[in-house]
Amino acid sequence: MMRSVFAAVALCAHASALTTPQPRVGKLTSPAPRPAAAALAPLAALATAAAPLACYATAAAEVPAWVAPVTSVLDPCFFIIEVFMLLRVIISWSPETNVTVLPWVLVCAPTEGLLKLTRNVVPPSFGVDISPVVWIAICSFLREILLGQQGILVLMASGRM
Repeated sequence: MMRSVFAAVALCAHASALTTPQPRVGKLTSPAPRPAAAALAPLAALATAAAPLACYATAAAEVPAWVAPVTSVLDPCFFIIEVFMLLRVIISWSPETNVTVLPWVLVCAPTEGLLKLTRNVVPPSFGVDISPVVWIAICSFLREILLGQQGILVLMASGRM
């Protein structure tokens, strides 16, 4: 038993001696001088690698003029549609609400055309109309794809696409 413990300790000491860095002995010498062509080789490689990036930087300055106005119009439109559809979901929780009176008609009249189209494709089942939820999902998806952090129009405006 004692013999195996000593063997394990010796093995650990030997392994740690191999992995620890040993100090250098002797004086340090400066590196040998390189020829001028060898000294410029890394710079030439860097210039070759950066050439496509320079072309990309000049192309990035040419952002289409229509991107900023379209972005500034689409973002509020998607937001308004999402809010109105969310209000339609909340109004539908109370079936006795008369949607033809003034406060509710402001929300229901503009959205009814879109919801009528959706009800033809996805009819209400079991008394539940999910057409506003479908439009919330569609608008959220389009808003994220077009105007999100990595959206198409955002990338185009920043010149990365």
